[in-house]
Amino acid sequence: MEVRSTAKIYLATPWFNPEQKERVGKASNLLSCNPTVAVVHFPFDYQYKDATIDNQDGVFGSLEWQVATYQNDLSAMGTSDCGVFLYDLDNVDDGTAFEIGYMRSMGKPAIVVTFSHKEDVKVNLMIARGATAFIDGDTDLEQLASYDFNHFPSNPVCTHEVF
Repeated sequence: MEVRSTAKIYLATPWFNPEQKERVGKASNLLSCNPTVAVVHFPFDYQYKDATIDNQDGVFGSLEWQVATYQNDLSAMGTSDCGVFLYDLDNVDDGTAFEIGYMRSMGKPAIVVTFSHKEDVKVNLMIARGATAFIDGDTDLEQLASYDFNHFPSNPVCTHEVF
């Protein structure tokens, strides 16, 4: 079977602390090495008017920025083949949960990569049953380099207990 670089990945994660930001770099590098991946779209690389928490310049957080950011993310998800979600179970982010649901509502695969430093963490059933595949980011993040994004094999076994 021929391997082709065809998949456009929507890479989503909370982006609120250094650990979350570091994960994105690792995941993005692994996805870039994957022979089935053509494009990795990370929304924070495409900020409206380059507005960020570090470059607010009057627009960051404004209604204009909010609407543009929301629309840009919906467009990117709509043109992506699937989503890879770096899901921080210690700091659950509503935005990432929304993106998983939105991707699934379009019938697109959601690869959920879980992270936690806690022993007893649980995953909400809406995330646990909505994912196409789970990867334990704490032990198996390297799977992103070999996952077959041409065929999206299912792995519906959640990495943590479900509630």
